[in-house]
Amino acid sequence: MNIKFDLNITQTQKLVMTQEMRQSIEILQLTAMELKGLIETEIMENPVLEFNEVSIKEVVPVNEDGGPLKGEVVQEKPPKEEIQWEEYFHSMENADYRGQTQLSTVPDDEYGFEKFTSQEKTLNEYLHFQFMMLKKSLSEQEKRIGEYLIDCIDDNGYLIIDMDYITSVLEAQEVSIKKMIGIIQGFDPCGVGCRTIEECLLIQLRQMGYDDDEVYLDIVRNHLMDLANNQFKRITQETGLAIEDVYDFKEVLKSLEPKPGREFSSSERVSYVIPDGSIEIVNGELVVKVNDVSAPRLRINNYYKGLLKTPDKNDETKLYLEKKLDSAAFLIRSIEQRRDTVKKVINAVALSQSSFFFEGVGDLRPLTLKTIAEMIDVHESTVSRAIRGKYIQTPKGTFALKFFFKRGYSQGEEDRSSDAIKRLISELIEKEDKKKPLSDQKISELLQQKNLDVARRTVAKYREALMIKPSSKRKEYR
Repeated sequence: MNIKFDLNITQTQKLVMTQEMRQSIEILQLTAMELKGLIETEIMENPVLEFNEVSIKEVVPVNEDGGPLKGEVVQEKPPKEEIQWEEYFHSMENADYRGQTQLSTVPDDEYGFEKFTSQEKTLNEYLHFQFMMLKKSLSEQEKRIGEYLIDCIDDNGYLIIDMDYITSVLEAQEVSIKKMIGIIQGFDPCGVGCRTIEECLLIQLRQMGYDDDEVYLDIVRNHLMDLANNQFKRITQETGLAIEDVYDFKEVLKSLEPKPGREFSSSERVSYVIPDGSIEIVNGELVVKVNDVSAPRLRINNYYKGLLKTPDKNDETKLYLEKKLDSAAFLIRSIEQRRDTVKKVINAVALSQSSFFFEGVGDLRPLTLKTIAEMIDVHESTVSRAIRGKYIQTPKGTFALKFFFKRGYSQGEEDRSSDAIKRLISELIEKEDKKKPLSDQKISELLQQKNLDVARRTVAKYREALMIKPSSKRKEYR
């Protein structure tokens, strides 16, 4: 075996990701809220950065026929107004602690409704309030057990703890614990304190007067899944009830609340988004605007520019300033590049989906990342990063940019997006005969009559995405 070492010179092309390139890519895919946080952090850490007060509006009209975009940039600088100090101090004297001018003189010791804020009561607080009314008739141990059990009830109203664990933690007998569970299950809302869906429904049925109808209670205990799957014949064979009675009982169950605590969970945390742009209809044309709030403009403070040119600065100060100025300049360039890329993507989307903004989801066309990338002459990965977490306000509502990228199906000379297909499926099911609901295969055949070649499996997938049950579970007997 002959082993030897050689030195060879070869030429290769290789992309090396610098730190600046990585930061530019990261800034491109940031959401408006994330970019805002980054800018606030940079301004605090970099003294040479400041906000640019100049307001810039970018208007790009798109005609209804999807013609070429024509845009112009209009710079508007807010006029500098003279502050009327006497009027300002006079208004401050008549302002309350919230900074709002009082319309009438109201003594400080009087309270109005506007000075109070409302707070919705939680399920836990509501149960503790009801339990407090019973405390006088309970022993100390029962009070301790009841309060502990209430704290173990989740937001849906279910008791999410094992009996063995409760007995070991509270060092109480199972009889006492079951007694307190029974008391709590009598609280409002009906069904609270249950441990299973069957127990939740049984509590509500008993309150409705089904205590003596063991045959119906037995359906809940042993045939709940059969009832959900419309296996009425199997239930009639087991219980002896008529199929119409079983169907009517299912309608009763559908009127019950499987999550008793849900009414107290209505005040969920609201998520807010800042649209990166908007599309409006003005005089029959689409007008695209880029939101300055989503990507505020920055500039370098002139004081530090001049400070760098001062000859009497030492090398350490000069090096510090140069480093901060380079960092600020690159951040400004990256934000402007992000803004420019997002603007191009929104313009391309407005051009490609112009029919949607005038008509609605039914006219949403298929669109891919590749199509937009070719229109604005960038790579697909750049488009993917540009639409990540970005939202756009339209006449039809506020949508994520990803919403406009859909698969599609041919319909003669036109194409239909997957959302349009879902809408057609939903309309067909809504108009069907409930006694003979449409199967997925039948829906596929009906779509083919509309020149839409959608397979049965695709129909089933879209139906499930729409949270619509299969035909066997949609069948009604009356």
